[in-house]
Amino acid sequence: MAARLRQALPQPVDAKFATRLNPLKHNAFRGGSLSSILVVDDHPIIAEACRIVLGDVEDVVAARDVPSGYDAFLEHRPGVVILDLSFPGEALGGVDLLHRISSDAPLARILVFSMHADANIVASAIKAGAIGYLLKDSPPDELPKAVRQVRLGHRYVDERINLRGVTLPDHVVSGKATLTRREREALGLLGQGHSYPAIADELAITPRAVARLIKQARTKLGIRRTSDLLRRARDLADGEDSPN
Repeated sequence: MAARLRQALPQPVDAKFATRLNPLKHNAFRGGSLSSILVVDDHPIIAEACRIVLGDVEDVVAARDVPSGYDAFLEHRPGVVILDLSFPGEALGGVDLLHRISSDAPLARILVFSMHADANIVASAIKAGAIGYLLKDSPPDELPKAVRQVRLGHRYVDERINLRGVTLPDHVVSGKATLTRREREALGLLGQGHSYPAIADELAITPRAVARLIKQARTKLGIRRTSDLLRRARDLADGEDSPN
């Protein structure tokens, strides 16, 4: 088993070029591909683990340091970047790479995959341009979920990270750019204590449509716990999360 794993691991990369883990889909990277993934991590096994967990539908390119990660991004224009924050000799070199990529491509989809759970470090990464943040000790099935959300441009922050009291950009706190007017209305009414049938009457839609709106809002905001959803709904109802 160990021998097979070593054979499957990506080959080392030099400081300029990233290693392609799936050379059979070479052309998919030329103009950029929404299905492609760039993994920037100094441990090769992380890139291989990402390839295995994400499945054969994903093209995975690996880079092992900040310079090669930046070059790989410019060359491949991946749909999602999975980025560690710590590199040898650069305690938080990943934050610098976040700044560089975001400056070149403000709409880049970047998911930080790190062991750092400190709220201030997480906030620094998000302010630098990360859309998602996932801890490395998460269950394997969390990575595909996070990648899907980040690819859609939706915020995804590991629920174990406590960001209370940390100042974040408005779009991260409220998700204003992702919720439709109807979704905000349904969520606001939920925060006022209305039931789904009552919300349906207020909006002149069916209870099933209300459930769909709430589910869409929950997904877009990256909220998994019902208690967090109700807290956000109450913020909307109280006007603390105003769309204006």
